[in-house]
Amino acid sequence: MDLVLTNGPASNRFNIAILSEGYTSSQLADFRGHATNAINTLLSRPPFSEYRSYFNAFAISVASAQSGSDHPGSGIYRDTYFNTTFSSNETLIAYPTNSQGQGKVDALIQTFLPECDLTVLLVNDTVSGGSDGSKKTAIASIGFMAGEFMVHEIGHVMAGLGDEYETPFPGFSGVGEPNTTRETDRNAIKWKAWIAPGTPVPTPETSDYAGVTGLFEGAHYNATGWFRPRLDCAMRSSFVPFCEVCSEALVLALYQRLRPIEAWTPTNLVLSWPNEAAANFRVNLQTPTSHSLSVQWITNGVEVAGATGSTFSIAPSALGSGARNVTVRVKDQTPLVRNDPSGYLTQTVTWKELRLISPTILAGGKFAFRVVGDDDQPAAVQSSADLVSWRSIATNVFAAGNDWFTNSTAGNPLRFYRVAMPPR
Repeated sequence: MDLVLTNGPASNRFNIAILSEGYTSSQLADFRGHATNAINTLLSRPPFSEYRSYFNAFAISVASAQSGSDHPGSGIYRDTYFNTTFSSNETLIAYPTNSQGQGKVDALIQTFLPECDLTVLLVNDTVSGGSDGSKKTAIASIGFMAGEFMVHEIGHVMAGLGDEYETPFPGFSGVGEPNTTRETDRNAIKWKAWIAPGTPVPTPETSDYAGVTGLFEGAHYNATGWFRPRLDCAMRSSFVPFCEVCSEALVLALYQRLRPIEAWTPTNLVLSWPNEAAANFRVNLQTPTSHSLSVQWITNGVEVAGATGSTFSIAPSALGSGARNVTVRVKDQTPLVRNDPSGYLTQTVTWKELRLISPTILAGGKFAFRVVGDDDQPAAVQSSADLVSWRSIATNVFAAGNDWFTNSTAGNPLRFYRVAMPPR
């Protein structure tokens, strides 16, 4: 496996694997160059270009016995690793969904890049074509329209976008995609946030509406009864950008697989105040190409005015004496997204304080103390005889920000006690 593009850890990047198909051993050096060109083409197109730093890309080289792909309509057959075949119209590329095709893809990904988010099969054939590989793998050849096919097919695989073609496809699914619908009620259209009040619905296919989002008839392999958001889009035509609705779906798909916060300090989310000195907090953020992520620091549930940078400091006295916490909320306020019901573009990190207070001696040699923290925050009370080895002796879920622990056995030897958040 060869590195094509690296921007950060695989655990918080969108990882693309490019696999070679129809490249002989002597052609694999060409494949690595083709893979680099493919990634550069993809990441030069909006909305991918805005998030180039969110991607890693890798080339996985496997040799085929022969170069190219099958073209049954022309009587051409090639012995290739993934057994790809062009359809009769010479634009659709298919491969077996069993162990001779998709099974080989899955095995390579599991071996070399288990963190893979998107697989692209690059076919060494000068005839332009592609497919979405049964919704699992984007397939594209290296023909002169290679970039157009690849970007289109990635729209299918990455965000579940639908074709906006009108040519009949008998037996095709009746389930709509993010960019196709049969709904004509303005208030029920899934992309209504993008339709201006003055745009008629359905929308006439005239030059007056060529630059707006609306409800244009003809999509999902139907000339009537199905609608698309724009007069034209990359999911309908080559050499056309993604429309606003498709771009939004792609950005949401990106954020479903990674988080806007790279890392935070302190890494321990349990607040500790060894003295009255201020504690320092920091977040490292993803970096879109032309805009910044918004940051808001929050203490005890209240936004701190002006605290909108990547660092934050506060003294314990400023947090009061009750249950105390510090939260940072990061959001990508990109204009590319207007509808994010699942909150994919927002991430919060909270540091919560746990304290042992109010030690109380009870009758019969027993004692108790109070554990203070956040409501509904799991807390494990632990004991140790040497401050090295600790064992949990009780686990509490706070009912109202505090709970009591009572040592119910009299005559116990002396112990140290602490409270900790158990792993989640």
